Amino acid sequence: MSPEQPTADLPSHVVEYLGRMATLTLATASTGGVPHASTFLYVCDGATLYFWTRPGTTTAQQIDQNPLVAFTIDEYSTDLRQTRGVQGLGECRTVLDGERIALVADLFGQKFPDLSPGNTLSISFFAIAPSELKFIDNSREGAQSADGTFGAEFHRERAYSVFNDLPAQSVDVMSGSLQTLNADAGDVIFREGGPADKFLIVVEGEVEVSRENSASEPLRLTAGSFFGEVAILRDTPRTATARATKPTRLLAMDHDTFRDLVAQSLGTTSEFDQVIRARLRPGAAA
Repeated sequence: MSPEQPTADLPSHVVEYLGRMATLTLATASTGGVPHASTFLYVCDGATLYFWTRPGTTTAQQIDQNPLVAFTIDEYSTDLRQTRGVQGLGECRTVLDGERIALVADLFGQKFPDLSPGNTLSISFFAIAPSELKFIDNSREGAQSADGTFGAEFHRERAYSVFNDLPAQSVDVMSGSLQTLNADAGDVIFREGGPADKFLIVVEGEVEVSRENSASEPLRLTAGSFFGEVAILRDTPRTATARATKPTRLLAMDHDTFRDLVAQSLGTTSEFDQVIRARLRPGAAA
């Protein structure tokens, strides 16, 4: 499934910044963990970023092996008080749809009119669907780097995240432990009575959660919703069935890692504490 534009809106100043800048530095890794970084011209459509490269490059080969990427978009300044930029995590895929390729080519033509069209058959377009975008702007009032010293704090704003319901402190811990899962319309993600083996977050698409022999309407979960943690925390089988209603992309964390995260966070991260305790109230499903 190719990445699609995230449903959440970006703040207008972040949209302006992404539209004004021209290059991004992309970090990829092979399945064996060998890192690689390259810089590319890019265009954006909402929060989705597009760039092009040739299929035989290290970047293209590593994306094929491992679609999870990190990227930065920034401008050079020796004055920390003027530092601005975007840091992001996401999933990168080759754009295969002909209509989408035409759209991306047109976006490149509009943003970079001096570029020669060339032969697009020899290149591939790639789309980055972010799971997390942070905007850094030390020029804003309240930024903490005014003294320009080593170790100065950077003013970071969470501009977009599929983890919107979770505190930022917990997201930083979780990010490195999540794996990507794709589901087609109708696919069962887990069944009522089955083992509670994963905690899940919806990145794109929609998931329907329902209980057998229940008169209640199914719960519909869209981008940013997380589910599956109740049965893990209660150490019980699944109390509901979760099924994708359309092509859906999810992030998943295994049972043991999620329980360890909760054990480390409860009592130390008050926001996360409140979220988990609310989920454990009677009647919570999955």
